[in-house]
Amino acid sequence: MPRYDYWANAANGNQLIQLQRNEFFTKCLLPDIRSGLVFPAFRKTDIDFYYLGRKVCSWGTGTFKTNIAYLAAFQNRPEGEVTEAEFSQLVVCRSFRDAYSQIKSHISLYEQPESGEVARLLKDHSCFKTSNSGPIVVLDIELSLKALDEGRKQDRIDLVLFHLKEKRIRFVEVKMFENKEIWPTPEGKVAITGQIARYKRQRDQNCNELTQSYCQYVCLLRDLFGTKLPEPEAIDENVDLLITGFDTPQLQILQKKLLPAFGKTFRTSLRGSLSGASQGTLAKWWKKRLPPQSEDESLQDV
Repeated sequence: MPRYDYWANAANGNQLIQLQRNEFFTKCLLPDIRSGLVFPAFRKTDIDFYYLGRKVCSWGTGTFKTNIAYLAAFQNRPEGEVTEAEFSQLVVCRSFRDAYSQIKSHISLYEQPESGEVARLLKDHSCFKTSNSGPIVVLDIELSLKALDEGRKQDRIDLVLFHLKEKRIRFVEVKMFENKEIWPTPEGKVAITGQIARYKRQRDQNCNELTQSYCQYVCLLRDLFGTKLPEPEAIDENVDLLITGFDTPQLQILQKKLLPAFGKTFRTSLRGSLSGASQGTLAKWWKKRLPPQSEDESLQDV
């Protein structure tokens, strides 16, 4: 069953109408979505909204909700230190709309390295960004699929890229330089190799359903956000790894020690920081489909 049947069902269409009429959505979230700062992700029965890689809030059953940790928000909030007497006079914001700027400030304290780097890519290449004409855009993030292996509940793919001209989707896993899952153990095993293999099996076994689901998804985005995306026609047969969060000396370590450990089972793209990545950079990540035959072919883009 396609993933977005719940939202495509006319019986649940009223939720989307309610969302379009909600002032927190229209006045706060939507401008940030169109500028690439906030990214909405459709889930089974909710829509999650991400800022700096963290879920700022979610919409479901006709209402918004957010993490209580982000809600220490006050009207006319003072700067710096306050006395206990001044604190006792503070008035808590009574709506998410009034608290929105403070909620985002709190989220910045919880930013995670990998999801934070993905957020930097979204700022320039979100499919929702008004000024983004592609041809390569970020279509989805944190794609969660029911695990195929026993002992696991979910497989979660970091990044879903979409080539508008080719009408093709590609799954990408993002890892920081310091993530232990990309480094070989003393026995020579590399955890990321198994992770990429799991995601490839997901693609192979669920390709038709996922393609249909993303066609549904594109139609939902068109209705709700006014995007003009074509419907996907295929999902790339390979899953890529993108390594980020390193400097020039660390790049040399990646080239000499890490890439050889991966073998030739998947392709690896390298980018020191995802901030400022151009369409040219995304095109480099996209263009070669075979695993690298030498370290010079591993799309180094520090």
